Amino acid sequence: EGERKISNNTLLRFGITEAREWMPQFEKETGVICFNYQRDGILTNIKFRGPQKSFNMAKDAELIFYNLDAIKGEKEVVIVEGEIDCLTCHECGVFNSISVPNGAGTGNQRLEYLDNCWAAFGDKEKIILATDADAPGQRLREELCRRLGVERCYQVVYPDGCKDLNDVLRKHGPEAIRQVVEAATLWP
Repeated sequence: EGERKISNNTLLRFGITEAREWMPQFEKETGVICFNYQRDGILTNIKFRGPQKSFNMAKDAELIFYNLDAIKGEKEVVIVEGEIDCLTCHECGVFNSISVPNGAGTGNQRLEYLDNCWAAFGDKEKIILATDADAPGQRLREELCRRLGVERCYQVVYPDGCKDLNDVLRKHGPEAIRQVVEAATLWP
């Protein structure tokens, strides 16, 4: 479980593994956590997370949302900013969450992954945007809202001192996650 409060069951359910991978940031092989990106049960991409928040993805693989298959047939979806927040949702009984593949970034808001997954949002009636409570997270939230349609987008409010859903879990517990998601309000 460790500091993130994610159980072994959730890690197994998502097929989280460890490996050694060449990380350009360090110019050497290092221990990484592997997040598998799947569409229709088929492995599409892998994100490798190494020390000091270093990340690497397969260069030529298609960029898609993490946990995309979980929102098939769902009328509501929760969009978060990282795989850990997606695991956090699952851990707390919110099973219809997906994560953007590359964080909020800065500048470029091309959101190639949204274009690649556009069809998955056709039947969605309520889209809860739970990106990080910092400037890049807010810009990402606004761009997702603009593209997905303001009339079906909702925003969350985090408790004081929390910047994302994993913070909420660690400081306030699983019930607080469900409360934050349920209390999401329609875009103003």
